[in-house]
Amino acid sequence: MTQDPIENLKLAKRGPIVSIMAYLLLSIAKLLAGYLLNASSLIADGFNNLSDIVGNIALLIGLHLASQPADANHKFGHWKIEDLSSLITSFIMFIVGFQVLIQTIQSIFSGEQTPIDPIGAIVGILSALIMLGVYTFNKRLSKRVKSIALVAASKDNLSDAGTSLGTSVAIVAASLKLPIIDRLAALIITFFILKTSFDIFMESAFRLSDVFYSRHL
Repeated sequence: MTQDPIENLKLAKRGPIVSIMAYLLLSIAKLLAGYLLNASSLIADGFNNLSDIVGNIALLIGLHLASQPADANHKFGHWKIEDLSSLITSFIMFIVGFQVLIQTIQSIFSGEQTPIDPIGAIVGILSALIMLGVYTFNKRLSKRVKSIALVAASKDNLSDAGTSLGTSVAIVAASLKLPIIDRLAALIITFFILKTSFDIFMESAFRLSDVFYSRHL
């Protein structure tokens, strides 16, 4: 097991790299299938994965910068850069979630009834399986390198797996002449995007404020 903190941070970068590749594949598949099959929940889930890509890029950059040795301006290292990257991620996720929320509400009030192809449920199920695999990888890696950021990332992976599974259920229900269920599922997914962004913001802001106050006492 790697014990050196700097080496742990370098090894931890494998987590967001794997996540980025998975989310890129899934977001493309979900957005294409969502628009082609008229599945609002699948589209919302696709945008959710896009925000995850941005979040993991920020995490990757944060881990890279945090692994840099101490210098004249950072005598204790660059550890808090990881928290700053998480704070930026929360803002990006909120913007994406808010945009998806507006689109979903507009589709609900438009009253447009478009048929939904149940094939879209297959995309959701496959996505759930892939994200379960990514969750397992990041969970094990987080224990190995003792990274709080990776623990949070693995929880997000598991949440995304559950969201994709819920999307599949919504698509099947909507294909049975209940299109409102698909749009309600999209609202629920959007809620989780916004909630996750808020949680990340609060946690990272708390960590950064702790450093700020400790330096000015």
